[in-house]
Amino acid sequence: MRKTLLALTLPLAIPAQAANVVDASSLDLSAALNDDQPRTMVASSPALSFREKSRLQVGNKALVRKQQLHHGVPVYGYSVVENTAARGFAPSVKGDVVTDIEQDIGGTLPMINQQQAIAIAQGQTHQGSQHFHQADANTELLVWLDKQQTARLVYKVDYLASDDGHPSRPIKIIDAKSGDILDSWEGIAHLEAGGPGGNQKSGRFNFGPNTQLGSFEVNRYCQMDSPNVVTLNMNNREWGGEVHQFNCPQNTYRQVNGAYAPMNDAQFFGQKVFDMYQDWLGIRPIRQKLTMRVHYGQGYGNAFWDGRQMTFGDGNRSMYPLTTWDVIAHEVSHGFTEQNSGLEYRGMSGGMNESFSDVAAAALGQYVFGEFNWKMGEDVMKHSEAMRYFINPSQDGRSIGHVDRYYSGIDVHFSSGIFNKAFYHLATNDQWNIKKAFKAFATANQLYWRPNSSFQQGANGVCEAAKDLNYPAGAVSQAFAEVGIQTQGCQGTGGNPTPDPEPQPDPEILPLTLDQPVQIQGPAGTGYQFVVHNAPRGTVWLQTYRGHGEVDLYAAVGRPATVNDNDCASTNAGNEEYCGFSQIQGMDLYVTVVGARDYATNVLARLDDRGVDTNRCTNMPTWGGYNYYPAGVSVQYQGHLFQATQDNWGIDPFTNQWVWQYQGSCQG
Repeated sequence: MRKTLLALTLPLAIPAQAANVVDASSLDLSAALNDDQPRTMVASSPALSFREKSRLQVGNKALVRKQQLHHGVPVYGYSVVENTAARGFAPSVKGDVVTDIEQDIGGTLPMINQQQAIAIAQGQTHQGSQHFHQADANTELLVWLDKQQTARLVYKVDYLASDDGHPSRPIKIIDAKSGDILDSWEGIAHLEAGGPGGNQKSGRFNFGPNTQLGSFEVNRYCQMDSPNVVTLNMNNREWGGEVHQFNCPQNTYRQVNGAYAPMNDAQFFGQKVFDMYQDWLGIRPIRQKLTMRVHYGQGYGNAFWDGRQMTFGDGNRSMYPLTTWDVIAHEVSHGFTEQNSGLEYRGMSGGMNESFSDVAAAALGQYVFGEFNWKMGEDVMKHSEAMRYFINPSQDGRSIGHVDRYYSGIDVHFSSGIFNKAFYHLATNDQWNIKKAFKAFATANQLYWRPNSSFQQGANGVCEAAKDLNYPAGAVSQAFAEVGIQTQGCQGTGGNPTPDPEPQPDPEILPLTLDQPVQIQGPAGTGYQFVVHNAPRGTVWLQTYRGHGEVDLYAAVGRPATVNDNDCASTNAGNEEYCGFSQIQGMDLYVTVVGARDYATNVLARLDDRGVDTNRCTNMPTWGGYNYYPAGVSVQYQGHLFQATQDNWGIDPFTNQWVWQYQGSCQG
């Protein structure tokens, strides 16, 4: 941005800024937009020009997204949308344009070459690691605006890497004149869960002729290689992989970790994702063939898109293999996002990136099965109901469903709940459905979102997309208002939004069930609110225990508890906090836990009408990690009582609530 020099005594080292970000509608761009002459040299290109990036036909409108170029070099994150059927009518161009770039960067001739930029990027990563591998580097020369809005000539470098079995895709911005590293982030889009379609939780899927789901396509050599999808068997390796081949017509290879044939799921649902994008949007999900790498690594409980292909682990003790239909849709759609808006996998844009992939999973559920139950990763988790929740994101104990709970540094998987919840309200509006809502989000991804979009800009982009599609834009405004985002440009009515299935005074106050601990974690200053509905007769104890960091606990009867308004406050050092209430039968008991420091702990409500018994653990066996415990046996562990709910061999009671039921403190 332009700034006026106010004092001559400012240090000369402070760079002057000349680049301006200008609304495209205020400029005459007709010459630049219509200059389609091919040029082979950057020097021969005009200072301002545009290159078509994507095209969308909506009725009689042809909406074209065009990338801004400076002397032929792309300007990172800046493009305009032109309605080519509206020439002569205003407004026909939307978006932002960067002007006066040459005053910041001078010429577009880099002082280092691509190989030098790659060497700089890779030389900084994992120095000294003996188990680090890297390959497949890509570079692109760009004009990039730094945080001070100063234009820089840069290389964007990315490459694949593996460090002790952990895949990585570093993305770095290298100054093309000085060689300095200006910015960097992790580019692999992860999903923290696992569990394929066709496992012991979901039930068996049957693929083939005359079945409900149908067949998947292979080549004439019975290899899982079709025009749109190829499935590789990684054989539990991290590199290489072979196209899976079998004896037609049935593939039964191979059953693993509770899943019946993950490569079948990958090939079938990979094609279904392709079909959905083609049928609903008229485009491919990614420009290249879908490459599905299955049986990746040893006990790898994750899946990821690395910029080129999708990779799926076989899960672990907590997760089934990750080739379920929703995980597949999620990972492929990271590719769609990268090749369209390029949402960076960090901050608010990272939350939108994760959310769009969840939204695509919801769309695939509707496309294949005709319904979606608003739970993401339901068949992935072995011991949890689901991975994430659209209606009430905070149900998983970590995700957020309102912008008021967003903080810098929150994991993008957890901040995705904001846009997930907005999508739910939009898709269930009486004038909308899942298909329409997905098309609006996908169109915003194609045309209006940019790499570092904020939640506000993302919501505004969905508004613009809804208007382009001739959908009721007012519903978009209502949906985002549910998560605290006030959109701009969404005039008109939007029908009646669907309320949450179960009315809740505050969706961020979580229900707390007696004797069922809830794990929570977060940075200092954040907190969680719970309510015990209809308290039973006797004494109800609220407590936190185990973990690390430090929390304070506040409780109140009949109203949400706060630091300044409560009936009991427990502010001990560490994580051992407790409050007890008696004679509150039939009333609601609220508890708020706030982190005095970064924390991870457990919250529990328990009933104890027996009074204090200092000898509850007398003669009770102590839990040990090498012992077998049948269901029903009770143990003591670090001053607390637990009872096994299922047979287990040395499973830790504190971290595995599905195996052990908490019985209270040894001290009552």
